[in-house]
Amino acid sequence: MTNGASAIAPQGTSEFIDPTQETLDQYQKLLDSSNIAETLDEDVLQRMGQKVCEDFEIDEDSREDWKKRNADAIKLATQVVEAKSEPFEGAANIKYPTLSMAAVQFGARAYGQIIKEGQIVQGKVIGADKGGMKASQAQRIGHHMSYQLTEEMEEWEGEMDALLIALPIEGCEFKKTYYSAQLERNVSQWIRPEHLVVNYHAKSLETASRYTHIIYLSPNQIVERVRSGMFLDIKDFDNPPVEDEDRPIDNRDDDAPHTFYEQYRFWDLDDDGYKEPYIVTVHKDSQKVVRIVARFDLDGIHVNPKGQIARIDPVHYITRYLFMPSPDGGIYGMGFGTLLAPINKSINITLNQIHDAGTLSNTQGGFIGKTASLAKHKGGGQVKFKMGEFKSLNYTGDDIRKAILPLPFKGPDVVLFQVLGLLIDAGEKLGNVVDPLVGQSPGANVPATTTLALIEQGLKVFGSTFKRIHRSLKSELRKLYRLNRLYLDNQAYFTIMDEQRAVARTDYNNKTCDVYPVSDPNQVSNIQKLITAQALLELLGQGLNDDEIRRRYLEALQIPDIDKLIPEGGAKPPIDPKIMLELQKLELERDRFELEMFKSQYDVLKVQADAIKSVAQAEAAELGPQIETYKAHLDLIIEGMKAKAQEKQAKKNESSEQGRSS
Repeated sequence: MTNGASAIAPQGTSEFIDPTQETLDQYQKLLDSSNIAETLDEDVLQRMGQKVCEDFEIDEDSREDWKKRNADAIKLATQVVEAKSEPFEGAANIKYPTLSMAAVQFGARAYGQIIKEGQIVQGKVIGADKGGMKASQAQRIGHHMSYQLTEEMEEWEGEMDALLIALPIEGCEFKKTYYSAQLERNVSQWIRPEHLVVNYHAKSLETASRYTHIIYLSPNQIVERVRSGMFLDIKDFDNPPVEDEDRPIDNRDDDAPHTFYEQYRFWDLDDDGYKEPYIVTVHKDSQKVVRIVARFDLDGIHVNPKGQIARIDPVHYITRYLFMPSPDGGIYGMGFGTLLAPINKSINITLNQIHDAGTLSNTQGGFIGKTASLAKHKGGGQVKFKMGEFKSLNYTGDDIRKAILPLPFKGPDVVLFQVLGLLIDAGEKLGNVVDPLVGQSPGANVPATTTLALIEQGLKVFGSTFKRIHRSLKSELRKLYRLNRLYLDNQAYFTIMDEQRAVARTDYNNKTCDVYPVSDPNQVSNIQKLITAQALLELLGQGLNDDEIRRRYLEALQIPDIDKLIPEGGAKPPIDPKIMLELQKLELERDRFELEMFKSQYDVLKVQADAIKSVAQAEAAELGPQIETYKAHLDLIIEGMKAKAQEKQAKKNESSEQGRSS
């Protein structure tokens, strides 16, 4: 081997040939089938159903520890009320909402970044765009997909809102994006991580050999799928569903749902030695296959020069939203439910100890000797007093304190309060719930720059997490883009701000345009955007696009209907006050000069008039054509002076009009 040569050999070749028409026709039949299971033998379906259930159990066992941690996090975040009998019956069981506040704050910040004035998606041009046709196409796509998500796909906004609150608690959530033939539209469904079973040690959904979506369908929903041809009609649907530990079922409920495993996996149906990607749906109780559909496109089929299937790219319908990668590499990641749980539990223990100590100190208790007794409470027991009431006591001794011994309850310890404050402070820092980030004042006499620096530091963790959300949202939008390319009407109409617009299926060409979210992962707060916009304002008149600078400033201020504020052709740049002052000085000097010129011309005119008068007197006899010549010459001089005065006034009027428009 020569010096510096790579020791890594190439793993293969990327040279493929086009599939034959026979191969394309074979796979096209699979793609056209709404249920491939109808064409398979019973023994194949039985073997497949058992294999799906076995593989599901393997994946479920691999995430057993994660399920326990996740269940504890949900109980802690939702403030589940639980009875407590230690150290005494009815002891305090307060749960401090550190985890809950962190989740709500994160969800509120993230949701505001994703949806901006009803716009979620923007198109992106691929390649050169000389005539601007691609830019118009990208704009149509962005408006149409935003309309789909906010108006047509009714579940999207609400479920995205819920996902962003659950995400920081559980660390991972899923979205399933597909076309529903029953609803005749695209659907983007939120899936809780407990209902999406994938081997815990898988690196990603794209590289996992399989993953399973647990689906619950009522008897009526099953009938709909059977009659529409989506499901095979099996007799086991008539039996009531079997109860398990994860989903208790009331036998009195006739509409109790059945459980199905929708498994995304590979299976060699054509016996060519290569497993193709399919979606296999199995009825859990009977382990019978009810549906099989292909999950690939024809352009994802790759054939080697020998004519063999080298690779089939699977189509992915599930998008993973990750809060934070897990240090152990688990696919479900890690959230505040794992990070804050130990601190939150310690806060709860300390807070309950303080509360219990106060309760014992206030209620008291102790020992009463047999020689001292109350009429109704002989032998001791609980005695309650009303305000201003005295109880009679049967006691013959000289000191009542010798018959009654109270237990020494000291009350809450000061050290516990200090420990509690330390734990709460640590939890809030970890959960990013510090005062400037929850809308509270950082204190008096704190400079604005200091507050902005605190906010920027506090948002660093949120910013890195939001970048992961941004990437996942981009992946979900691309899935929706593909569905529009396949299922959208040839011409679709939608309305934005009472204006009807149109988009064509041909617009969704993945070779000319792409889509990505309008959210900016580099700017995760309105304050950051406003500071950036204010910095741009200082560059007005420096050779940049001043209209775009003003637009961005108005957007940072969240001013609605910006287009109505900016006139057609762009706003005229304001004149610098210093330049205005210099112009006024020049105009004043010009007026003075013109005044001197006017005086000089007046003097010349006066001399000429006197001369004409003298000549006229000297030649009084010449009243004919000579005097008319003199008059004509005088008229020309007067008209010239008038024209000069009118020109000067017109220039002053034009200068005043420009000042007012600026």
